[in-house]
Amino acid sequence: MKTPRRSLVLLLGAVALVAAGITAVSVIDSPDARPGRHFNDKDGTMSIEAAHRPPAPRITGTTIDGKPFDLADHKGKIIVLNAWASWCGPCRIETPMLVDYHDKHKDDGVAVVGLDQDNSAGAGRTFAQEYDITYPNLHDGTGRATLAFPKGVLRAPGVPFTVVIDAKHRVAASSSGEINRKMLDAMVATARKTR
Repeated sequence: MKTPRRSLVLLLGAVALVAAGITAVSVIDSPDARPGRHFNDKDGTMSIEAAHRPPAPRITGTTIDGKPFDLADHKGKIIVLNAWASWCGPCRIETPMLVDYHDKHKDDGVAVVGLDQDNSAGAGRTFAQEYDITYPNLHDGTGRATLAFPKGVLRAPGVPFTVVIDAKHRVAASSSGEINRKMLDAMVATARKTR
């Protein structure tokens, strides 16, 4: 007959094994666990080696100006896709940098595209006018475009987030949260690597 203490030890051991198994499954499913494929930089960005990049999703819809939009129209260019909302403080901080980046690199094979997460396109238009945004901004108030990205590409829900797509229309890098120019330069440099 087992003593109560021995039963408790066995029970705790079984719980520890189950917890270890769940942790192992979680780690295996995370991009961090795939060395040689995904790299997570200290600044929170994620880079994906060219051979392991997932295809970018098909994203279509209407811009905040009421024009038809298809992300595939930018195929052959590196696409900096930045999700924002007019009520988002970090979005307001990074937007001037993105506008400047677009102005300086629009003729270098890089396209900046905004993904407006506001409920109304009118709020997005007001935001775009306030910041003199000249690049196209798809209105995605329902989050349909966000949900189209492959699992693991976006580390946290919400805005802002930035995804950089390479010229072959594959996801090359991403960042959840506010980015700065140094981070964006590194993400675009990753997208330029073909091997």
